[in-house]
Amino acid sequence: MAGLAAVVVLGSGCGDPARGNLDVNWTFAGKSCLAAGVHTIQVDIAHELLNPNQFSCDLGGGTIAGGANLGTYLAGRYTLTISGLDANGVVLYQTQQDITVQRGDNVLQIDVPSVPGGSVSLNWTFGGLTCAQAGVTSVRISVDGVLITDQAGSVDVACSSGGVEGTSISPLSPGSHRIDLVGVRGAQPSYSRQNVQVTVADRADTKAVVDLPPAQPTFATADVSWDALASGGGFAPGAQGAMTCAEAQVDVVRIFVDPNSNGSGGTFAGEVACDSSGVQGAQVSPIPAGNHTFSISGIRNTILGPTLMYQTLHPASVRFEVGLLSNVDVDADPVPPVQGSALLNWDFGGAACPGNVAYTLTDPTGIKQSFTATACQTATLSAVTSGLWSVEAFSGSFHSNVLFAVPNQSSTSWLIPFSR
Repeated sequence: MAGLAAVVVLGSGCGDPARGNLDVNWTFAGKSCLAAGVHTIQVDIAHELLNPNQFSCDLGGGTIAGGANLGTYLAGRYTLTISGLDANGVVLYQTQQDITVQRGDNVLQIDVPSVPGGSVSLNWTFGGLTCAQAGVTSVRISVDGVLITDQAGSVDVACSSGGVEGTSISPLSPGSHRIDLVGVRGAQPSYSRQNVQVTVADRADTKAVVDLPPAQPTFATADVSWDALASGGGFAPGAQGAMTCAEAQVDVVRIFVDPNSNGSGGTFAGEVACDSSGVQGAQVSPIPAGNHTFSISGIRNTILGPTLMYQTLHPASVRFEVGLLSNVDVDADPVPPVQGSALLNWDFGGAACPGNVAYTLTDPTGIKQSFTATACQTATLSAVTSGLWSVEAFSGSFHSNVLFAVPNQSSTSWLIPFSR
């Protein structure tokens, strides 16, 4: 009977904590994502790492995403953020709400409002002349390196429409923006002004009058970025993002224009420091008009000399117009052997180690594995896939959920911060 009693106590005294499954269904200002012009839906939960956290609106075959299952969570209160992004990654809709997850199934219906923003109303002249006087029929524009098109998808915005010699651009986030303009006469660029700075206010229209002097630009400029935090570029892209220069331990980047489809070859456009005073990118010119592809090589300075560690496998393709700036976000994959090492040290903010650390690692491909570190011993990752990893860990009343990097063919050490 004593043995039976022990079994009964073991089976009934340690129940699992209450958990709930969370589903979110969304609309955007009362419309489907497709009707609202949303290309990607991004979902974030404070202090939780969602993988994936971005969902495509168009699922193919005429199907669109009306929601997503976000997984299972401990019962409690959470802060949920849903963002609707256009094809360029601009946030068009966003909401942040406190939600409650209860035991069982939780289904939320959330309508995401449009993001408050501003607009710019541009009026232009050409050497002091009107559109008709200058013979200008259209104006080509880029804002912050993004080409502006009319409703028909053309980069040739009518110089004069409805008696207005100008155009309006929205939505634009509050703050400073760069605008480049080219006036076209007889199908030829004939007037140009670059780097016009305008400051946009929230929920307001900013008026700007721009005079374009006579000029005949003959090339475009590429603003190439591998900044994993500020662009779609970076090193060793994976399920949880890409690494920065420091995380990937890259010292120098070599840039190539119009490489082969696998990223090899191309025209060498220059070599720059991977991170130059916080700028992880470079401007490249001259670039002819048309579509062009870009690749990069990530170089590490070792005792053996400059060594290739990362190489673009899928070149970025971007359209260019003479006289205008176009953004190019480019990534680079690790070259074989695609391995590195890392030490994870548990940081409880000065508090004593509360005991064992139960932790789950998610590798750059999204595969999860769980482990236990006895008495807060350092976790050692040897010869593992290089890229961006995540760790979710629990110890006593402490919890951590952070990202960390494993550089290709190198090692590093991380402090994993915990909070109560």
